[in-house]
Amino acid sequence: MDIRGRLIPSEQVNISLGPYEKRVPAVTWRCQRCGAIPTRGPCTCGKRCYYCRQCLIFGKLRTCDTLVTDTRPLDPVLPSQHQPLELTDDQRRIATEIGQTIEQSGRLLVHAVCGAGKTPMLFPGIETALRLQKRVLITTPRADVVRELTLHVKRAFKEARIVSLFGGSEERLDIGDITISTTHQLIHYRSCFDVVFIDEVDAFPYSTDRTLHRYVKRVMCPAASLILLSATPSFKNKRLPTVRLMRRYHGFPLPVPQLQIPYTTNQLIEWLRRHEDKPRLVFVPTVAALSEWQERLEQAGLSSETVHAADEARIDKVERFRTTTSILVTTTILERGVTFANVQVAVVDADVSFRAAGLIQISGRVGRSADFPKGEIIFFANDRSNALYEAIHEIKRANREGFR
Repeated sequence: MDIRGRLIPSEQVNISLGPYEKRVPAVTWRCQRCGAIPTRGPCTCGKRCYYCRQCLIFGKLRTCDTLVTDTRPLDPVLPSQHQPLELTDDQRRIATEIGQTIEQSGRLLVHAVCGAGKTPMLFPGIETALRLQKRVLITTPRADVVRELTLHVKRAFKEARIVSLFGGSEERLDIGDITISTTHQLIHYRSCFDVVFIDEVDAFPYSTDRTLHRYVKRVMCPAASLILLSATPSFKNKRLPTVRLMRRYHGFPLPVPQLQIPYTTNQLIEWLRRHEDKPRLVFVPTVAALSEWQERLEQAGLSSETVHAADEARIDKVERFRTTTSILVTTTILERGVTFANVQVAVVDADVSFRAAGLIQISGRVGRSADFPKGEIIFFANDRSNALYEAIHEIKRANREGFR
């Protein structure tokens, strides 16, 4: 196993690295894999070792364990050109800023509305990075977004070596010229990427988990470029040099959500029947609510499927939904990073648990396709909430800025 650029438990390495091998204690006053504060307890070595509880899912690390890496430089990056692109003037402006940031090893926030076409805007910058022999990482908190991004990047860069990393990925612990990874999988890597894109930087759990921020910082080379992508950036990220794109690539405005306060089940049923010739997404606040709403829809004669993060069949269900005009009841697992043509979206109990950023992302699922640039997004709520009105206000403001 070639482990250059990675730091992994020594028992997972089944070859001798010889003079290039470097071993370090796995747990000192901090876990050397995830950086968490360790806990002391009985150990199989007969002593009371410190061990890390934070990253147990990746295997237990103790004071008596070692981590190992290969100190040889990584293989050189091979240049690759992207396939021909059709970018708008605004997209080209953003792509130019990204390219300059990469050349200058700088920092940049790309604040672009949902459906602005952020992914194609990255390709000229990625091509620049590969030409300069810089290794590229695109990371995001959600595995579904990784899969979607991988499809786009592989179509654009047919000659580049592209690695996709997420839970259950066959390419685990690998590194490509372009690596697309969930933020969790970065725990194994150290100082091996020259250009880092963080897509959906405001998404859970990255937005609230400082450990994931530490993972990203550790994988960056000393002079690495960092480009953040978001439709709803935090106040902290807005302090970075920023470029903004408040108009979708097809030129149509963002659909503005309708409000239904209060609401009844019959009103949701009527809305679903009104759009029976189109695919319909129904967002609910909790996993427990999925079966409850599916049963209510069945009682009204409407068949549906449910999907959530722990659903083993979620990939098949999502792919099936792309080709039908059915109803998919979902948690926030589908609030970002996915595109469905002509989809209509409802959020039930929108005043419960949903944040403004999440509601904006959910609204952004509607009208993304140039063939179907319009659609309906409706918030069904029992009461008013700040998040509801903040989301609507931000969408209207983006439309005003985008059409000045």
